[in-house]
Amino acid sequence: MSKSTGFQFKQFFIAHDKCAMKVNTDGILLGAIADVQNAKTILDLGTGTGLVAVMLAQRAKSARISALELEPNAYQQAVKNCKNSAFSDRLQVYCGDVLNYEFQQQFDLIVSNPPYFANGLASRSHERDLARAVVQSHLAWLVQAKKWLAEKGEMSFILPFDAAENLIEQSRTSGLFCTKICKIITKQGQAPKRAIVSFSKQNQPVIQTELVIYTQDSQYTATFKQLTQAFYLKM
Repeated sequence: MSKSTGFQFKQFFIAHDKCAMKVNTDGILLGAIADVQNAKTILDLGTGTGLVAVMLAQRAKSARISALELEPNAYQQAVKNCKNSAFSDRLQVYCGDVLNYEFQQQFDLIVSNPPYFANGLASRSHERDLARAVVQSHLAWLVQAKKWLAEKGEMSFILPFDAAENLIEQSRTSGLFCTKICKIITKQGQAPKRAIVSFSKQNQPVIQTELVIYTQDSQYTATFKQLTQAFYLKM
């Protein structure tokens, strides 16, 4: 398949020709950084192509991963991507709205690369608008996901940096605590463009880290290479 129809990783292929939002760096970063160390059950909210779910299945060797997607075309593609992976026996994709769905279990890790263009202009594609526009707030997703979070579990979102700061502030009344902030810097010397923010039901000191993707001469940093070498063919 050509890159326009999908993306080949070392251990799996992600088709994205039927998804409004294609394979992108945000999803790859979340899939590579989310803490799977103690996770036996994982939930991916707004899974899109299923990329993050499949990455987490590769990293967490015995974990069972559930993924939820609202848009029907993306859901069907995620189902196929998960089924075609070597981890299909541990992956399950569901079609539904985050705010209206009911899971009968709790999860050790919940992740999301959610829609975030809150003030973006409408595109010509309803599917792309669903993927991009914040129909419900990130706080609403966070509060809903709290119901499914195990007592000692962790929830991690990747967001634009200002949206991440807003969510941290808004979460103060949610009964959740921000425990980790990973600032994502595209190029050395620049301000952070993204952040992976993690929340827990446990009040713990906040761990702050930074990840720089490119050096000033536009080469991948050693840290980024190490983080993604299990996935990218070229690493």
